Amino acid sequence: MKLVHFTLQDQFHFGMITDANEYVDLDTACRDYYGVNPVKGADPSRFRDMQAFFAGGADSVDLTKKILGYIDRRRAMGWTPRAATGARYLFKPEEGVKLLAPVVRGQKIYCLAANSRSHLAEQGKPAPPRPYVFARYFNALVGPSESLVLNPAGSFPDVELELACVIGQRGKRIPAAKAMEHVAGYTIALDMGYRDLQYPSDSAVDWVMGKGFDATMAVGPWVVPKEEVGEPYPLAMELKVGGTARQKGDTADYVFRIPEILAHLSQGITFEPGDLVSLGSLGGTPGFEFGKESRRLRAGDQIEASIEKIGRLVIPVRAEAPPLPAAPGTAPAA
Repeated sequence: MKLVHFTLQDQFHFGMITDANEYVDLDTACRDYYGVNPVKGADPSRFRDMQAFFAGGADSVDLTKKILGYIDRRRAMGWTPRAATGARYLFKPEEGVKLLAPVVRGQKIYCLAANSRSHLAEQGKPAPPRPYVFARYFNALVGPSESLVLNPAGSFPDVELELACVIGQRGKRIPAAKAMEHVAGYTIALDMGYRDLQYPSDSAVDWVMGKGFDATMAVGPWVVPKEEVGEPYPLAMELKVGGTARQKGDTADYVFRIPEILAHLSQGITFEPGDLVSLGSLGGTPGFEFGKESRRLRAGDQIEASIEKIGRLVIPVRAEAPPLPAAPGTAPAA
């Protein structure tokens, strides 16, 4: 099951991609399903967005499977699936569907640093005693139909592949033994940053300048529910840039796993549905190989990331457009 946010003709939709590569608006399809299969007390608006889906937990996954079976039955009878309201809810990629990041803006993003044995080994560092975490912001987020953007303020951009989990249930002070109950599913994260800004020679690590720029974190192309992924260790991972492999390994390489991470952070942070936790980079991170020009990201590069049981995310890289020149006679901005 591939859960997505998408737009068509500037209209937002939450839904999924079927095995036949069709896009289903689950909110509208759910209303149609309940219109034909009424259930006392059922909420036909439960799929209005990804957060509402997550709030339903395993019941949302079960209901979605029933809706898909209902669509198949309608097709077998020669019907065109449309909602009882008359609204359409099946779309094809060639109609102009644009995939968005499958997480909701306004929620929180946490990224693990120094969290794989291979990455620590290439730096010659010991594992930290507890999860080492920094925050990302939604200005950095791009979806599968967008690009990572190179800013001229940074001279050494690089990119890392990470497994990310999406929170589905609110919680604080979460015991490690119950942490997975708060996870809705998994997605692919591409964490781009600027090593020269992250490690300036005159100060300590600068996470904001190194990792906080606009359009530097790609997420997607969808969320796969945890029930379908099963045990997330090990899952094979591979990152390619321009067809050349830069990282290859699996999630068993992670030092701290999801239960430990959520238990640690939730001591003082309330997790909300839609929050994202990205588990960190594997070894092979190009930013720790300064001087190798072949490892520096450039405009025109194409990044291809894959994680077993989740899928493949392909993102282009482009340079940030220069500012428009001021109109004649216009005073410069203060």
